[in-house]
Amino acid sequence: MLSKLQNRMQFNWRQIHDSFVTNGPKLDATEQTKLSWAKLIESYATVPAVFKDFFEPFKEDGLDFPYTILTPSYEGFVHPTTERLICNFVDDIDVLERKGGSYEAYCYSLEKISYVGVRTVLLDAYIKICGMTKEGKAGSSTLRFNAVTDTLFEPLLASMRQADGEYQDVARSELEKFESWSQVNYKFMMCARRSLLGGEKVLQAYLQSQIRLPRFTFLGRTFYRTLSPTHAIILTDREIVSIREDSWYGVIWEYFPLHNIVTLSASERANDVLALCIQLPGNIQLEYLFEASAKSDIHELLESYRGLTAESQ
Repeated sequence: MLSKLQNRMQFNWRQIHDSFVTNGPKLDATEQTKLSWAKLIESYATVPAVFKDFFEPFKEDGLDFPYTILTPSYEGFVHPTTERLICNFVDDIDVLERKGGSYEAYCYSLEKISYVGVRTVLLDAYIKICGMTKEGKAGSSTLRFNAVTDTLFEPLLASMRQADGEYQDVARSELEKFESWSQVNYKFMMCARRSLLGGEKVLQAYLQSQIRLPRFTFLGRTFYRTLSPTHAIILTDREIVSIREDSWYGVIWEYFPLHNIVTLSASERANDVLALCIQLPGNIQLEYLFEASAKSDIHELLESYRGLTAESQ
């Protein structure tokens, strides 16, 4: 029985190996890597055929073509994704997702984007958009690409975050508010500075180290489980920014415009933990955990948020 199983496994392996050798990639490593890069689409002529009908109004020369980026398809079973195209039409962000020989369009009004997430793990990156579509439905779109091309997305991110200025225009006084983090976690200090937009003012910020709980003790050694990764929460005069660690090499940024937050609250949980909850339209809820020692800081953040939202009403 065992020998039959071994023979079968060897046969299957030979099939996989022969298929790869026969049909595997013919490009060199550099060219294969470039296939994962996002690309700027600057005219109707360079739009992939499957998406052309969406851009018919810009077929004629002389018309201002919208800022548009094409993200590649990723084959395989780990993170498969299809080709996508994202463009900025004045007050809208439109995402076109390829479906065979056609596509599906998701149109988000800038005013109704609930949050934008940005993740980078080494060279693997994605941007996630969540919000209400023009059809009045809760929608979510994720665009994956090689982080080498992440600067292409800065104009789109600035637009979705409704920025008044560029990333480079951040006041030195605002960057200095994270100086104290350098002794605790230099990486998060740099991530926090990178997250700010020009003209933005930081009102409250808190850095939470990894929260671990003991699982069991064996031979005098205690083993732990991670309840929450290292993360930070930042309140500015226009948004809430969340930054959290994603594995040893990755970071996730999430940007929540204040005007689209339904409720912001905190509640005590088991294991002496405090949960900060962000409630968004479409019944979307995200939670961030903090140690009990952060209670006063989180309540100050809540008070500052309430003061901001009260002024805008």
